[in-house]
Amino acid sequence: MQNKIRLGILGTSAFLITSLALSPRANAIETVTLVFNESRTSVPFSDFRRFIETGETQRTTLQNIFSRIPNTSQAVRSVFTSDIAIPRPLSERNFDNAIADFMLFQLSNALSSITVPDSLQPLRSALITSYRNNQSISILEVMSNYPLREMTVQLPRVERAYNRVNALAQRIPPALEANEFLFNLVCNCPSASSVDRVASCP
Repeated sequence: MQNKIRLGILGTSAFLITSLALSPRANAIETVTLVFNESRTSVPFSDFRRFIETGETQRTTLQNIFSRIPNTSQAVRSVFTSDIAIPRPLSERNFDNAIADFMLFQLSNALSSITVPDSLQPLRSALITSYRNNQSISILEVMSNYPLREMTVQLPRVERAYNRVNALAQRIPPALEANEFLFNLVCNCPSASSVDRVASCP
């Protein structure tokens, strides 16, 4: 009897775990509004993602708005999917630091919330989730992890946002290495006075 009860409990637990794993998130992006100059079109995010990843779509509105962008469709789509490796200083305190705020401001110029404008928190949440996957992000991945149902994308600003965030991420490691090199150089410099060396070195 006890064995039957245990099996029943285990079966119920397995069912609940499977259901939770397969069920959609309560809060997840559903619709994206694309803006290019005076043109605006809203499409399901699933269709937008399929188009970005494969170039295939049956929605003429999606094809039309991308056809107006000066660069080729493939070049524009690659901006959404290209990975940016995130160095540790950017991710400190769950992206709640001055350097991360600068990055978030760049992204918010292209990606914004319809329901809570001027708030960086939805983007910060999406960054945290995206970063945890492989310590890198892409704009499409950030959009996929956006915790609200709707998002506005300013298409002319996406490439600029990507370039600025990528440049920032690439400059941080060399800057940290240079600071460490200078610190060690001052600490080990024979001409430095003992007072200076004690004050500046651990």
